Amino acid sequence: MEIRNIQKTGKMHYVYLPTAWCKRHKIDSSSKVFLQESSDGSILISPEKRKEEMKTINLTLPSLYKDVLINLVMACYVNPASSFKISFEKKTDLGSLLNQKNMMSGLEFVDLDSENVTYESSMSISEPDALLKTMTKKIRNLLYVMIDNYSQSLIAKYEEEIDRSKILIQKSVISSLTLNQPTRIKPIELHYMLHIAIELERLVDYLIQFERDEKEFLSDLVPIIDEIKDILENISSLDYMRGIKLTKCIVDLEEYKSDSLKNANKNRIKRHLQNTAEVILDWAITKKIEN
Repeated sequence: MEIRNIQKTGKMHYVYLPTAWCKRHKIDSSSKVFLQESSDGSILISPEKRKEEMKTINLTLPSLYKDVLINLVMACYVNPASSFKISFEKKTDLGSLLNQKNMMSGLEFVDLDSENVTYESSMSISEPDALLKTMTKKIRNLLYVMIDNYSQSLIAKYEEEIDRSKILIQKSVISSLTLNQPTRIKPIELHYMLHIAIELERLVDYLIQFERDEKEFLSDLVPIIDEIKDILENISSLDYMRGIKLTKCIVDLEEYKSDSLKNANKNRIKRHLQNTAEVILDWAITKKIEN
């Protein structure tokens, strides 16, 4: 890290840009640079850069591997492509693909027929932090539905929305890192956001398997999800003690004997909460180092 003195002329403050950096990026008196303030108050200076065009992906899926179609579609979807086309090596019976089509229902602009999977959109997502905050609110609301007004259709709707939020966060983070575009969110923050989104989405996969008779267990999760939600909504003030307290609350959750699928799922939910707390504590230490 290089330290430079601030210069002042009248009411104006300025700092000289490093000569080597200017040469490397062909900066001269006619150039422009981008200034962007991060959430922690730091300023990011980036050279003027032509916006990269999003790519088109064309792939062929051999018939032997058609049962992994959804995995390939997801990999293409979360990457910064303006369009993609996955052609089947042989024309496929559409009926055999309907289950995978249902699994892709949350992916906007993806279409499937007996010969291809196609996607075309210029959609870009630039605010994964907002998506993550919304995702935690939906998980809290899902818990309230399961506790107070159990409705299978509403639970299924929340699950779909939470899954979609995770996918969009993943797409946003991968796009930001791949295209290397200036952003108000630091790469390390994108890393933490994506890990939290993945852990929370996996937690929900087990959560929705519980019936209305598990109100006590579900009620124990509410204050923890509320705390995670509040931390994410006030991430600029996150400190390590708050991360420690969250971790302790989760550690204190009951550990169940895995003598049934229900108890095994309770323990899995606890593990995903612990993983989430670990990421938040890592984030808190990163913030302390930065400050």
